[in-house]
Amino acid sequence: MKYFVLFLIAVPFIKLSAQKYIPFDCDDFNFNVESSTNTSIRFINQSDYLSSLKDTVILPEKPLIKENEKLYTEFQKKFPNKISTHCIQAKTFSRGEISEISYCSQRQNIFLITKEKNFYIFKLNAFEVDDFLLFNEDDETIYFTENYPLILDEGKIIFDIGHSYPGKQIINYYQFEDKKVKYASIDLPFDYRITKYNIVKYSNYKVITELTRHQLKETSPNYFEKDKDVFCKKFMIIN
Repeated sequence: MKYFVLFLIAVPFIKLSAQKYIPFDCDDFNFNVESSTNTSIRFINQSDYLSSLKDTVILPEKPLIKENEKLYTEFQKKFPNKISTHCIQAKTFSRGEISEISYCSQRQNIFLITKEKNFYIFKLNAFEVDDFLLFNEDDETIYFTENYPLILDEGKIIFDIGHSYPGKQIINYYQFEDKKVKYASIDLPFDYRITKYNIVKYSNYKVITELTRHQLKETSPNYFEKDKDVFCKKFMIIN
């Protein structure tokens, strides 16, 4: 397993306008990477960003998040008691390790939404938890995502892009090759938001994202709001 903390310098896409604000530095950009595989992360300019969009992969539509009772009945017949409304008794994948867990909690609610490729997708609701459980019927293991998963290439790669508790933004993925699972977890700076993202494919899949950071301005004593006119914008490619 590889752990990285990167401190990168990039040229801001938009120059800050002159007005009263608490100073912040567009050039400083740091994020954390945890990965079991070689992960390339680099900044690109707007021209390269726009050029790359021509190879964008059409992503599957996100289904309505509601319980699929018929599919749940099917799942229980094939994998009895692995996942139920309040209980999990199965193998789980976390940070490169697979372990068996068995626990129940009345404070959590789990329901089956749909099935994509070889993954049954469950929704987990609990205190300060709003995750998805992906049960892989091939290895009978649960994989976790914090956003609705993007399952591509016949289930060989899964992307988890968007929000993460307690307010940061993430770009994560699982890659399945020859019964091995590679993964990468990228935590973006708290003050940057994923404005847009696309997944493109050349020889492999890449995530191309537009990131925006707004200056905070004090609108009343001890109360701050984003200044829509003062911001940094960066473009990043990950593969």
